[in-house]
Amino acid sequence: MSVGRRSVYQALLGDRVALLQPELSHYVGGAARGEAGIGSGVYEFAGPSKTWLVPLFAATARADALFGDRSRDVGLTVVNVPHSDAHGRLCLSSTRSFAFAGVTRTMQDTMLAGRDGLLHDFLGRTRFLEVSLRLSVSPEGWLRMRSVGTWLWLGRLRVPVPRILSARVDLLERWDTATASQRVDVTLTHPVFGRVFEYRGSFVYDPRAGSVDDVDTARINRRY
Repeated sequence: MSVGRRSVYQALLGDRVALLQPELSHYVGGAARGEAGIGSGVYEFAGPSKTWLVPLFAATARADALFGDRSRDVGLTVVNVPHSDAHGRLCLSSTRSFAFAGVTRTMQDTMLAGRDGLLHDFLGRTRFLEVSLRLSVSPEGWLRMRSVGTWLWLGRLRVPVPRILSARVDLLERWDTATASQRVDVTLTHPVFGRVFEYRGSFVYDPRAGSVDDVDTARINRRY
């Protein structure tokens, strides 16, 4: 299958794509090159899991990575753009907007299908935070991801983050037949403090209705 016809998820899952729920398999197939998918919905909860963590995560909001706001019933819009970077690597860049009362927070990232068989997710406006994730398919046909490494990018320097200072990322994507929508659950868990950040909810998705101009696809070219 050519790069032009294959998504980041398909490249990493290979034959396991057939084990996904049919609707989820269609979702991970993504939009065609030159097109953008868009999803909209409501998250039941988004933000730091504990109130005392709010100031810590608030410091990352300006970087379009995480944020200190926390609330229930948060409106979500996500735009996904599949593309290749300057090195020909398969990528998926996204912009997520979280509509809190009185303020909208943005989360930007680029996912890359690594040659090591892992998904490398670069977060923030400058893609300064890298997280590697291992993909798997559950017996129910759901897509699971769990992080196995974290790095900070300081200019061109890639600095590993010690496990004691980083949080494990767990992500679950599935199709919810009851609401006919895409369901996502994301948690960040610290080895000492437990769950520290999360968002969960559902959205409807159109793989061709978004605008490519709403997503920065060039930042990843500065990595590696």
